[in-house]
Amino acid sequence: MRDRLIAIVLTAGVLASGCSGDGAAGPTTDSQPPNTTAASSSPPSSTVAPSSTPAPTTNAPSTSAAPSTSPPSTVVTSESLQPTIEQLVDSYDAVVAEILTNPSVASNVDDALVGRYLALFPEDSAFATGALGFWASEAAAGRFYRAGPRGAMYDSTVQSVELRSETEAVAKVCTVTSIQIVDSTGAALESQGGVNGGEVVVVRVGDDWLLRDLTEAPPDDCPRPGDS
Repeated sequence: MRDRLIAIVLTAGVLASGCSGDGAAGPTTDSQPPNTTAASSSPPSSTVAPSSTPAPTTNAPSTSAAPSTSPPSTVVTSESLQPTIEQLVDSYDAVVAEILTNPSVASNVDDALVGRYLALFPEDSAFATGALGFWASEAAAGRFYRAGPRGAMYDSTVQSVELRSETEAVAKVCTVTSIQIVDSTGAALESQGGVNGGEVVVVRVGDDWLLRDLTEAPPDDCPRPGDS
């Protein structure tokens, strides 16, 4: 039975288990030709040519930098990626909980819940299709899932994010589970609960970050329910 519980936690989701350029002033030109003395037979008198009027100072108009046509910077950091992963994990928790309420829908690829679930993964994800197959087998065995005493099957928190490359990252996740498994009549079969640790690998596909897989990890650094 313990092996089965571990398999459920892993496969059902151990997750489930954020110039302007200054115009340069043009030089002021002050042109002043030399004084010239006019030749005359009369008593010499110096006639000084009038000083030329200084050329007006012209300031080049201020030129603003042309607007950039390049897209805004999309440099990814662990910090900027964390809100995206948190959103993915929250979406995963929510849709998995809905599927597990009636896991028979997992065998119907046209079901809206299955569509929401598959949209969190790259196309043809072996992890995603494997989990759907497991959930469908649970329904065939007459096992259905309900939220336990805490009121939610899964409550996950992203603890840290490690950026492996521009297209891949791994997040450490802690998940508080509270699950009751019942039969088709609603009679309780077993319960699951506690704190699980997990690692979530996300990959970039085009402009989107998607879940690639989820694996179990020691919950050593995970806070326990009620810890402040």
